[in-house]
Amino acid sequence: MELDEGHAEFCGIIMGDGNLWTNNRKYEVTITGDITNDKEYFDSLASFVKDKIGKKPYYRIRGRGRRLTIYSKEYYKFLTDTVGMKDRMLKSESGFPISIKNNELFLRRFIRGLFDTDGTIFLSDKKGSPGYPTLEIASSSPKLVDDLHSSLCGLGLRAHKRKTTKNGYKVSIYGKEMIRKWNSLIGSSNPRKKAKMEDILK
Repeated sequence: MELDEGHAEFCGIIMGDGNLWTNNRKYEVTITGDITNDKEYFDSLASFVKDKIGKKPYYRIRGRGRRLTIYSKEYYKFLTDTVGMKDRMLKSESGFPISIKNNELFLRRFIRGLFDTDGTIFLSDKKGSPGYPTLEIASSSPKLVDDLHSSLCGLGLRAHKRKTTKNGYKVSIYGKEMIRKWNSLIGSSNPRKKAKMEDILK
C-alpha cells in the first residue's frame, strides 16, 4: 500500500474526527460523525474504505453519532509506520505527518479531510461588513494548529490562528477572495460543507 492523495485525505479525516487504537491483538481505525448531517458523507467514506483499502468497514449508529471502524492490522501499520500517524494516546500532541507535509498535493488533501471533519464555514456580521464569509478549523492540539497555520500561509492563504479557550485553538480565513482560493486549492468532499461553500461563493 502506498500513500496517495486519497489516503492523504483520509488521514486528515482521521486527524479531525478519528482515532487509531491497538492493544497489540486488535487494531482499529475509527472515525465518528454527526448522526443527522453526515449520512451522505459517511456513506462515501464507507465506499472509499471498501474500494480503496479493500476492507468492509463496521459502520453503525452509536448514541447520537455515526461510527465507522476498520479492523485491520495492515492498514493500522500503514498509517503509523508508513504515513507517520499517531495513535489516540499521542494524537493531541501530534502535528502533520512529515510524509504529508513534504508533498503539496498530499498536504492539500490532508487539510481537506481535516476541514471536512473539524471545520466550519459560515457568514458572520462584522462591523461594516454584514454577511462576512469565515472558514474555521478548531483543534485542541497546539502543534496541529501551528502546522495548519504555516501550511495555509505557505499555500498563499491569509490564515489567522488564535487561542479560544484554555485548551482550544482555531485557524481561520476570512473574506470571499480567500474562501474562493481555498475552494480552488483545497476544496471539500463533504457534501454539506461543499454546498455551503458554493452557496457563499455565488
